[in-house]
Amino acid sequence: FFNFNGTAGVWRKKAITSAGGWQNDTLTEDLDLSYRSQLNGWKFVFLKDELTPSEIPVEINGFKSQQHRWAKGSIQTAKKILPAILKSDLPLKVKVEAFFHLTNNISYLLMLVLSVLIYPSMVARINIGWFRMLVADVPFLLFATVGISFFYICSQREAYKDWKSRIVYLPMLMSLGIGLSVNNSKAVLGAIFNRKTEFKRTPKYSIEKKKDIWLGKKYKGEINLLVLMELLLGVYFTFNIYFAFINRIYVSIPFLMMFQMGYFYVAFLSIFQVVLSAIASNRLARHFISRRKTENVLTA
Repeated sequence: FFNFNGTAGVWRKKAITSAGGWQNDTLTEDLDLSYRSQLNGWKFVFLKDELTPSEIPVEINGFKSQQHRWAKGSIQTAKKILPAILKSDLPLKVKVEAFFHLTNNISYLLMLVLSVLIYPSMVARINIGWFRMLVADVPFLLFATVGISFFYICSQREAYKDWKSRIVYLPMLMSLGIGLSVNNSKAVLGAIFNRKTEFKRTPKYSIEKKKDIWLGKKYKGEINLLVLMELLLGVYFTFNIYFAFINRIYVSIPFLMMFQMGYFYVAFLSIFQVVLSAIASNRLARHFISRRKTENVLTA
């Protein structure tokens, strides 16, 4: 199984209608339709050499809204589709992959739990010694980071000739994923407990070049209380880094810094961009009013 993403697909009309058509009981109707049509016997073809550009929200709150919708929608789709997949005659390996594909956003909830348990975990490990700590922790840390690293490296290699120069952004990309864990955990819990939310359209600013700007355009970001939790987690990991340093748990500091940077980055950018947008909107409004007054004077 795999899914088409929004507009990056060409469909036969019969494939859509025979699978039950578009349905609005999940926030990821494209993922839902993809699975239903494949369960109905239709085959998807992935064109590896055809790159389809798409616009990722440049404003962090819009990006968080998009990720929230995708995280919640995938769990909604899992609850809806997985029973049929598990009862089907599909090979076990297909069922297992479908399970992890549809439920992968639960990892954000697990990441949030991990974040909270970091300090007690370090306290418990202080007296076990360096060797035992390396044997117990390093394999798990490598297993958790190497897989996702190769995933993104392979995608960059397929898409860009200068893919090697882009690897430098990988640690920050992983930090961003960590920073989104609060936002996406809320989405996952909302889906698990059947909490209904409206479909929020992803803000698009038509940013195609580096010189394009998003400030002063129609969409306005919103700050919610989750930012406070992100800030608190950033402070929490600052303390954890200090604790690791004074107790000479140096091997854990790079990993702790990824968590710290992720939470602080998402929180501060969420606040900063809303404030920046408000300032730009006020300046634009004043400019428009001033211009209209000038035109009225000239007309008079």
